[in-house]
Amino acid sequence: MKIAIVDGYSTGSILVKKLRERGVECVHLRSQEVPPVRLLPSFVPDYYAADLGWFPDLDDAVRALKEAEVDRVVAGAECGVVLADTLAHELGLPGNEFDGIEARRDKYLMAGRLAAAGLAAPVSFNTTDPRAAVEWFTTAGSPVVVKPAASAGTDNVHICSTAEEVRSACAAVMRSNDYFGNPNPSAVVQKFLAGTEYIVNTVSVDGVQKVSDVWLSAKTTGPTGAPLYDYQQPLPMTAPHVAELIDYVVSAVTALGITNGAAHSEVMLTEDGPVLIETGARLMGAMLPDVIERHSGTSHVELLALALTDRDGFHAFRDRDVSWSRIVRNIWLINGRAGVSSAWHDRFCGLPSFDRLVTGLREGAPVRRTVDMATSPGFVSLVAGTEAELDRDQAAIRSMESTGLYAEGP
Repeated sequence: MKIAIVDGYSTGSILVKKLRERGVECVHLRSQEVPPVRLLPSFVPDYYAADLGWFPDLDDAVRALKEAEVDRVVAGAECGVVLADTLAHELGLPGNEFDGIEARRDKYLMAGRLAAAGLAAPVSFNTTDPRAAVEWFTTAGSPVVVKPAASAGTDNVHICSTAEEVRSACAAVMRSNDYFGNPNPSAVVQKFLAGTEYIVNTVSVDGVQKVSDVWLSAKTTGPTGAPLYDYQQPLPMTAPHVAELIDYVVSAVTALGITNGAAHSEVMLTEDGPVLIETGARLMGAMLPDVIERHSGTSHVELLALALTDRDGFHAFRDRDVSWSRIVRNIWLINGRAGVSSAWHDRFCGLPSFDRLVTGLREGAPVRRTVDMATSPGFVSLVAGTEAELDRDQAAIRSMESTGLYAEGP
């Protein structure tokens, strides 16, 4: 078996490693001429039989994959979703529905497709003119969220309560590049969803959807008023609201045409029920699959690898029976001031529930104040037997951060 990975960054690199262990040969290609700078360090070229590079012409990419005799095309990261689905369609290989492909990246089109399917969706507006956004806001009412149409990781997300905030936020989005280095031609404005945020990770084979894990995604308010990740914690399948969230997300990803492969869905549980924030037709990023597998027996990556290599094994997998032997919680690190990174990397090791630190920040490197996921120093994975132990160690992390832990300088 041979699989082409488009943009094998982030968790996609872990998928390739798992596929290699199953005897699958992988080749790589890029969706962009210049790969995303922040994602490139996660790319491991040695995992691939060949790196085909970037093709400015789609026909050339199709020809190269035909010559490589690939059996599947899979997105390794969010930026590769559209090209992976397009190539699968052109090659006649198993993949997601080609109709509505752009709605799997564009958040405005995504909300429209859900609404057309009769599912709860954010009330949305898309514009290239901040003045038009202000006019829509005066009718829709406060508060609203302004964000890029196709970015990731809380990049350029603004919560706005006034017309001037909406105008300024739209202008800021449209003069910036997105998380992957692409220009933002427009801004999406959506009615603010109040509630508790969750993550539901799914994998599908020929339209059969199975769930690998469900997470609580707790956020806090950052220094600019935008949301910051506080912590994320996988939940038991028997936890309150999980069944309701799964039923809604399975319907949502099906409506988005995700019929073969992974989906990572962020959903708000409002007082009226679940409402999709967004779905990425790819694996969840910023997680530790080995930690998750150790304590639940599977992971989003493991389930996708199973779906790609063992269809019978996938169909036999009983997702609602997944249970956790320990409680896992990923604490997102929040830096309060810019400066030069200090020698902080060993400070969390003594915490009783400490399992792993994930960071790309090195001592002596510039460190920015945390305003979104991209400017977080990383996350700490905690594992314990009780919520109280996790709460204690999370409080200890926040206490250390309050002393200016990460940055040296004035």
